[in-house]
Amino acid sequence: MQGAKCSTVDQFRAYFSSPVVDATKTEDILIWWKDHEKDYSDVAAMARDFLAISGTGVPIERTFSFGSDLLTP
Repeated sequence: MQGAKCSTVDQFRAYFSSPVVDATKTEDILIWWKDHEKDYSDVAAMARDFLAISGTGVPIERTFSFGSDLLTP
């Protein structure tokens, strides 16, 4: 993989055969992907798309807007 353009399948194989990252030693997964982007360029792009998804959504907004129904001014 050293600088040569590899297919996505080869990148997946290399990624899955690499050692497991210790989550307690990695502070930010996005930094890890940035550091390894040239090794797994296509996989890193997919990881950025996946990690960009918000962990929360509409249900939390409903919870806060429902609070005005419980308490009156």
